[in-house]
Amino acid sequence: MLNFSQKAAKRFRVRWAGLEERSGDFWKVDVAMFAHVPMLMIVHEYTLFTLIRRKAHFKTPLDIAEEIKQCCPWYRYVGLPTFGKNGNSRITGSITQMKKEIWGQFLPDDTQAVELYLNNNLYSDIAVKKRDYGKPFEAVEGYVKGCMPWLEMQGA
Repeated sequence: MLNFSQKAAKRFRVRWAGLEERSGDFWKVDVAMFAHVPMLMIVHEYTLFTLIRRKAHFKTPLDIAEEIKQCCPWYRYVGLPTFGKNGNSRITGSITQMKKEIWGQFLPDDTQAVELYLNNNLYSDIAVKKRDYGKPFEAVEGYVKGCMPWLEMQGA
């Protein structure tokens, strides 16, 4: 269910080197700093739908899994949460792009504004057509309907 960046694994004291590298219908957990406050960027790999939360509100990775279940009832994962490390360079690049877009523009209390901005922004990684762009909100609609043409384009 959760794939960690090396930074996020270190924050949660998860042995990153021992995690399986994987990609698929998972959430990538990364850390970004907002005015010296560590924030979690929790990004769904297929849709790039992003949750922004203060790291201080989560003691364990299981707390993150519970937050996803509460905030994203559309997510299909069932069973106990599993942990791995990100094996998809596309998602890492997208998160880096997101961090650059929001760098210095938001404060830690602006989490809703950051989420709205990121989830309503255009990204080429979730485009329906080649050389096109898509928005995470639209990608979630496709995910719910079981229609995800951007995955077929990428050979997933």
